[in-house]
Amino acid sequence: MSINSEKICTNLLKDIVDVSQQNNSIKFFRKDFTSMTMWLLIINAYFKNKKINIEDLARAVAPASKISKPSLRLILENAKHKGYIRFIKSENDQRSWNVEPEEVTIKEFKVWVKSFLKGNDNIETF
Repeated sequence: MSINSEKICTNLLKDIVDVSQQNNSIKFFRKDFTSMTMWLLIINAYFKNKKINIEDLARAVAPASKISKPSLRLILENAKHKGYIRFIKSENDQRSWNVEPEEVTIKEFKVWVKSFLKGNDNIETF
């Protein structure tokens, strides 16, 4: 195993431990594969300045997860209750709700990315 591989593995394991010891949006959304996928989809839409609704999330998560729509909705409701996301009524379809990250989620994501990238600087790909 190369030194780069060892450093990457060490940093990933450290990140898992660091996140598990916190009580924030990062830990909430990284508790399982489906939640993490939804988190990345919501954050990605936010940074692309695009709207993403619950149906979009369900379709995007479906190839990677066998989660039911009620279970997906429950995760989103819990995230909303904790103040990590908000639901905004769609301007185009009054039956649809867009999902947006709250400021705390955006801030925590930015801090996490900076920290994660800082730990992985000077690593060359192999």
